[in-house]
Amino acid sequence: MLDTTKPYPIVRLKKDKDSLVGKRHPWIFSGALQSLPDEPLVRIADSQGSIFAVGMTSSQGMSIAIRILAYEDVRIDEDFFYKIIEKSISYRQLLGLFSIERACRLVNAEGDGIPGLILDQYSHVWVLQSTNSGIEKLRDLWLPAIYRIGSAFGALVFVERSNSGRKNENLQVVNSLLKGSLSGPVEILEGHARLSVPVMTGQKTGIFLDQAASRLKLNRLASSMDILNLFGYTGAFSIQAGLGGANHVTTVDLSKAALSIAEKDWLNNGLDPVRHTVVESDVFDFVRDKTSKYDCVIVDPPAFAKQKKDIPSAFKAYKDIFRESSKLVRPGGLLWVFSCSHYFDADRFQEVVWTSLLESGREGSVFEHLGANWDHPYNINHPEGTYLKGLLLGLS
Repeated sequence: MLDTTKPYPIVRLKKDKDSLVGKRHPWIFSGALQSLPDEPLVRIADSQGSIFAVGMTSSQGMSIAIRILAYEDVRIDEDFFYKIIEKSISYRQLLGLFSIERACRLVNAEGDGIPGLILDQYSHVWVLQSTNSGIEKLRDLWLPAIYRIGSAFGALVFVERSNSGRKNENLQVVNSLLKGSLSGPVEILEGHARLSVPVMTGQKTGIFLDQAASRLKLNRLASSMDILNLFGYTGAFSIQAGLGGANHVTTVDLSKAALSIAEKDWLNNGLDPVRHTVVESDVFDFVRDKTSKYDCVIVDPPAFAKQKKDIPSAFKAYKDIFRESSKLVRPGGLLWVFSCSHYFDADRFQEVVWTSLLESGREGSVFEHLGANWDHPYNINHPEGTYLKGLLLGLS
């Protein structure tokens, strides 16, 4: 068990880095420190020794050396994490997002004050991700807090899933059932849609929770449309379109297992199978070969830029898929485009959409800038937390 009763060692900023104190960014890079002890928790002081925060340390060699947990000198223990998680859930309740039948992100890492910890609720199943070495060292503190508060809020099953961050931090891949039992995907409600979530085998923690708001917007617009859902995964956009009265929906994805869930959910929602077509295909190949036109095309690709060095290749990939997809939109139709790449900022995203439309010869009007649902807050001092970007465009 991690002993947090002893005083945490003090680390000092270099003299020319004291300005970081006022900026309150939750990350401190190794180059800003005079030294870094091999301890999981440290007190952080300016160059003169005045303590201003407590943080958790990364493994040796990581560029982000410390992630801040509190901008005061406090003890970090199970109750510390319990109170933060309780506060984050209270915000979801205030915003009308938390319900035992539905799905909700309960903790969004830095956005809720716990860098590296993701906690998603799917009905009675809670799924967590520990994404960096700092938070991993404190597992003995936050995991019991999750179990304790989960029991109070109706959680019966606890699952842990890995993400790409663990590999980058030299942590082992973890996909495990921590508590309780599961017989298959978990059913949740999203609006009036019943969606199946493969929490043990699906992408992220099972479904793309960050897109819930955009899916519900599509539901309100879909009536009588022919809709193409690219990178459709388990078909959540498609189900919402179908329930919104779409004339026909085509769901394209490379995963046979995901498309199988999409087909089952279409039927489970009482929708006519004649109105839905699934296509197992590489999406790039599909859009290059397709000549049919649609009233609405949704393009929600995976993160093409997982590291900073990937930006040039990601720009080309986004440009290619957006260009070819735009060609499939009927004049007067809608194009929804997204990027979930952390390293691909909003300005670069708009540039790549603009470039793709220039190359396809389409004129676009931006009706809305889209982003993550309210249960994915970001810390105002940590703009890196705004990873999901989207545009809803009308094409002529």
